[in-house]
Amino acid sequence: MNNYWCKMAYDTLKIIRPLMKIASHIAPRATGNLAFKLFCTPPQANNLTAAQKKLISRAEIRLAEAQRLRVPFKGGWVETYRFQTSHAVSLGTVLLLHGWSSRAAFMSAFIEPLQTAGFDVVAVDLPGHGLSSGRELHVALGVAALHAVEATIGPSQFIIAHSFGGALATSFVAGTIKPFPAVAVKRLVLIAAPNSIPDLFGWFGRSAGLSPRAQHWFNANVVRLTGNNLEAFVAGNLLRQPPIKTLVLHAPDDKEVAYSNAEGIAAAGDHIELHALPGLGHRRIVYAPVTVATTLSFLTAE
Repeated sequence: MNNYWCKMAYDTLKIIRPLMKIASHIAPRATGNLAFKLFCTPPQANNLTAAQKKLISRAEIRLAEAQRLRVPFKGGWVETYRFQTSHAVSLGTVLLLHGWSSRAAFMSAFIEPLQTAGFDVVAVDLPGHGLSSGRELHVALGVAALHAVEATIGPSQFIIAHSFGGALATSFVAGTIKPFPAVAVKRLVLIAAPNSIPDLFGWFGRSAGLSPRAQHWFNANVVRLTGNNLEAFVAGNLLRQPPIKTLVLHAPDDKEVAYSNAEGIAAAGDHIELHALPGLGHRRIVYAPVTVATTLSFLTAE
């Protein structure tokens, strides 16, 4: 399993793995908690490529047209971007959720087409990303932020989520973060999203050289933060009931979140559509014209 949380932290893990391996036997609880902190800390986007800088520059022009709100929540604040359609009657609000080490700007390819089709759009910089506060992000923190956004702006009827945003979206709609309730949406779009958080935790623990006891304490942070066991966080299981109409878009050549994740999500039932989009990898897929077109068709279908 090739998980991009581990990939993003690979250089750091190479350096500290020998120390973590020793420490996890001497002080398993402290080491497990330290590993969890590393796991939840996205790298700073200091080494952007020229193409990424160009993309952000174009996206910032789109974001400049938004009504911007800094929404406070218990963990700090999230920068929120609101776009309203010019149609007399809105088809509903679409919430855009970006991935790990990303920002709202990378979801901007959806904004104008959604507005033109008649949707209102809300995009957010998740905690620890973009212009939002903090240096950490985990599912419990993200769900708390999203509930604050909806309490401020109003509920969303649709969600489009990329990568980690997909893991966040499934927990948001399923109500797996206590004490927050499940959230009803009409349709959900998951792009290059992971299926099993338990698999991800296991992969990271092995990469970090954690002992079984340290891995136990690493996993225990999930219960502490969410009120649920780690095993509860499998997207395919969370989407079985209620059966939300869901579109899963994934590239078979994705080297960061394997295509088998999409297959695992789609196995939840006939209410989930899986579309393979070859050649788009993990990041290009989120702003590819075919992704936007397929998503719009799904959201506007009867």
